[in-house]
Amino acid sequence: MTVVSKEAPDIQAADEHRPMVARYEYALALGLLVAGAIVTWVRVPADHRDRVWAEDANIFLIQAIERGPWSVLFEGYAGYQHFVPRAVVALIFPFFDLAAYPVLVFAICSVLTGAVAAAVYWLARDLVPWIPARIGLAGITVLLPLATQETIGNLADIHTYAMWLTPWLLLYRPRRWSTSVGWAVVTLVAVLTEIQSVFFAFLLLFGFRKADRRKLPIFAAFLIASTAQLLTSVFVQRTTGEGPLSIPSTVMGWMINTVMPIVTGNPQTIRQWAIDSGMTAAVMILVPVAVATVVVLAFGTGGQRLLAVTLLLGSAATYTGSAWANSGFWFDYAAEPLADLGIRLAINIRYGVASGMMLVAVVVIALAVLHKRWGRYLVVRALVWAACVAVLVVLAHGSTTAISIRNQVETWSPAVIAATEGCAARDPDDAVTLPVAPNRSVDLTCAQVLSLQRR
Repeated sequence: MTVVSKEAPDIQAADEHRPMVARYEYALALGLLVAGAIVTWVRVPADHRDRVWAEDANIFLIQAIERGPWSVLFEGYAGYQHFVPRAVVALIFPFFDLAAYPVLVFAICSVLTGAVAAAVYWLARDLVPWIPARIGLAGITVLLPLATQETIGNLADIHTYAMWLTPWLLLYRPRRWSTSVGWAVVTLVAVLTEIQSVFFAFLLLFGFRKADRRKLPIFAAFLIASTAQLLTSVFVQRTTGEGPLSIPSTVMGWMINTVMPIVTGNPQTIRQWAIDSGMTAAVMILVPVAVATVVVLAFGTGGQRLLAVTLLLGSAATYTGSAWANSGFWFDYAAEPLADLGIRLAINIRYGVASGMMLVAVVVIALAVLHKRWGRYLVVRALVWAACVAVLVVLAHGSTTAISIRNQVETWSPAVIAATEGCAARDPDDAVTLPVAPNRSVDLTCAQVLSLQRR
């Protein structure tokens, strides 16, 4: 008796060809990881990598020193869990010396960013089967201009990449249970690092068909991590903003901090655009996104339509949630003159990074749809290829205009070396102050400095 599998045909076909495809795509994914890490590493000047960023010193390092790195692994901060930063500090704590801390963190974060790029490439293969489009999605991960300013190379902002990765994890269709368990671990880690990932819970409603049963470990991991994040938000105090912003201020803020930085990372350019023509530049940038949305909704598969809607909603939710949670006059764009951008009003705020990635991804998905539907025509195929390359060129060029604001303080390693030399003749309980970007500092005792330098 012949048993006919009830699994979805696309999954069956993928399983039949898996050995050949896997060998090819594993190599490509590994190449994207390496390339993504290198691109991230070189996006800032060398001396900017020798500066510790914000919570990397003021929270993750100092708490690990004072209380032990493993004891604070699930310590909530600012109302949510930060698993990846705390896990990285715990893993490197026994082996690094204090002077090398920022460079080591930047290197690790560069590799993690490359890994996210490779993961998105891999996870998108059912919904975006055209390989150049998936390479484009990986490119978005490491080339978005706004990320240069402060997001890349530090543990404090690595949650941005967890947010970007989450919808791809939830929409992925594993071929094997072992694969599903592996991605479930990644899901657990990602959601335990970014509380806003909980927003994508609605995607669970679309994964309970029999053909999707291998998604269950990923979904279970998502629910466990989401529960942990929500409980942390209830029991860990957070200094909140001034409440929800007005809709006009929210929309304008999204355009200024998400849309405009897609094509340039220079805040002065964005400021001038806004002063000269209001939101016109943002509207022009949104035109291809709007056209891409129509293309996907009209000609894409059901899964591609769900993906496009998810990313558009995610873009809006990521920026809105962050801005409302940290609201103040600096986000009240509709009430203040746009000439105050960069003075009283925030510009190029990091909340636009994951939001911008999701927005640009819709364009790349539309190109994959066009290639699938009309790629047999040479002209269409050439135009789609050119457009896919153009997306990456625009992002890469925009990245060359971006600035890193890490140089607002002195470099870390000379300060640590000077503190070490000074502490040799001082009381162990004497305090030394080390520079932390942006415009912060951290105090350690001489005993702590000397013990960490002697590792």
